Amino acid sequence: MPGTTASKASPIGFALLGVGCSLAGFAAVLSNLPGATVSKARPNGIRGVATGTLAAIRQNLASEISPENGPTPPLRNEKAARYLIAHDPLDSTALTYLGLVADKKGDERRASTLMALALRSEGRAMGARLWVTDRDLRRRDYASAIDNFDLLERVGPRNSTTLIVAMAGIVRDPASIAPLSRKLSTNPWWRSSFLYALNQQGVSPDIIYRLTPQGSKTQILGEQSGLLQSLLKNKEYERAYLAWINFLPPSSLKNLGPVYDPEFANLPGPLPFNWRLLDSPEGSSEFSKPKGLTISYLGAAPASLTEQTTLLAAGRYRISVIASGADDNDQLSWTVTCDGKGEPLVSLPITGLTGERKRYTAMFDVPASDCGAQRLALLGAPAEFPRTASAVIASVNIEPVK
Repeated sequence: MPGTTASKASPIGFALLGVGCSLAGFAAVLSNLPGATVSKARPNGIRGVATGTLAAIRQNLASEISPENGPTPPLRNEKAARYLIAHDPLDSTALTYLGLVADKKGDERRASTLMALALRSEGRAMGARLWVTDRDLRRRDYASAIDNFDLLERVGPRNSTTLIVAMAGIVRDPASIAPLSRKLSTNPWWRSSFLYALNQQGVSPDIIYRLTPQGSKTQILGEQSGLLQSLLKNKEYERAYLAWINFLPPSSLKNLGPVYDPEFANLPGPLPFNWRLLDSPEGSSEFSKPKGLTISYLGAAPASLTEQTTLLAAGRYRISVIASGADDNDQLSWTVTCDGKGEPLVSLPITGLTGERKRYTAMFDVPASDCGAQRLALLGAPAEFPRTASAVIASVNIEPVK
């Protein structure tokens, strides 16, 4: 798969992800994260500790290996770290510091032991967790690296996606996909952000599809929609539609057609090949029970009240709508527009609405070029003297005309 292969002789550490070096791992990534610390917090700052005390030594060590100092701190205070360990053998800051010293000397075994002790002493020891995660990546031990990344996301700052964006680079190695898929299936809180980062980085849609969960929960539908929107943006219309079909439950496959869910039965499936409903100051739309779509338009500003993406082949079509309601100014209309275009292929006004159902039809042509996808939408357009409008849409269908 393009952009995802990696040589077994070239492990993916943070350095290869372009975010740091093996010495300090994610330290470079964390340099811009608010509140990131290597170990124990200092509520009163550096001035809150007395010079020469264990607390002062600890603070000096923590400051030296702070992310703000970059991924390669000089590590000139090994004696101070050993002094602190002699008085507090489980001090996670000193253990982390000495682990970095050992790593700098090329003694990875000792560095691993010290980092493990730091994490055993304090599970929130960010510096040690970063180093261990980087080590796992360099070893291509993706299952362990992903578990450690998950812990980093739990204990680190949650207001930044920097770690997520950096970690997304592991998908360049196919060996990471299986353990990553297993972790994402457990629904970690960062799953949506991670999949979004993959989309933003232009990762192969095949990879993203394998990592995107199946199901009909709101969060899952949003994640599936993110992939589909990315494909549509790249004008990969058929791939987007095939991916969407694979996201549907088997019971919904019999409902496939030019318009999905034409009677507004609230069938499952992600956007944009399903109905997007509006709820805004301009108006709202909601499913009726057992079928139908209830529309309320306030008439103050233009609005898209509901819409769906369709994939109509070139040719002639008939759009047919059944509706009832009240709209004295005839402000509602159904349109079909080529993706990315302004002028619609057809505009079908829904005029003279009453309490009785009426059928509205219009013919239109889909051109053979530059119209791979279309936007089917119910629009509200204010009249000269706008008033509120309401409607119940019983169905909207599009069928080819031979």
